[in-house]
Amino acid sequence: MTPEKNWVVYLLRCADRSLYCGITNDLEKRLDAHNLGKGARYTRSRTPVELLGTQVNMTQSEALKLEHRIKKTPANKKLTELDNGKAYPKMKNTQILHDIQKELQSVVKSFQQLAESLGNMATAVGKLVQPDSPQAPKAKRAPTRKKVVVKDGVVEKIKRIPASQIVYDIIQKSPQGIDTAGLMKATKFDQRKIHNITFRLKKLGRITTGERGVYKKL
Repeated sequence: MTPEKNWVVYLLRCADRSLYCGITNDLEKRLDAHNLGKGARYTRSRTPVELLGTQVNMTQSEALKLEHRIKKTPANKKLTELDNGKAYPKMKNTQILHDIQKELQSVVKSFQQLAESLGNMATAVGKLVQPDSPQAPKAKRAPTRKKVVVKDGVVEKIKRIPASQIVYDIIQKSPQGIDTAGLMKATKFDQRKIHNITFRLKKLGRITTGERGVYKKL
């Protein structure tokens, strides 16, 4: 039976600027536990914590080995070790390395040819579909990051909308709630930023977490 690859190795920055590495198969629940002082003994007195990075789709055995390596790595190299967590170990057999290099070159060449073909197809489609045609697809835009203040018909100033307000507005306009993936898609923010913003909003009592990590307005 193939082991399930649903484990995550994560790296946190604690309130005292120290780093903590752990593993879990439910990242949302584990981060909430850390920030509520119910996580690892190390983080209980160092809240709030901030998510720095993750390595996903790992078996429990792979996750434990990577966690062990990261904990033995100096603090300034822990994030790099996490990012390279699934890199293959060094091989001594030079023939194997040579064969792998040839295969990679072949794959790269195939991708280049595919990209060229797709580019030609896109050009051909662009000529068929006019920009003002009702059939022309419209690209989705990320939420507006700036607000224009107009007074007496004159632009007085331009305010930058805080990231937390953008996330809150989206949650507020989602009657059924919205999860992390949905917020990432709507805002173009990464997972770490979404987690940190939703944690602050929950702490302020503006939102709550429902079933399966769905955020709703209080």
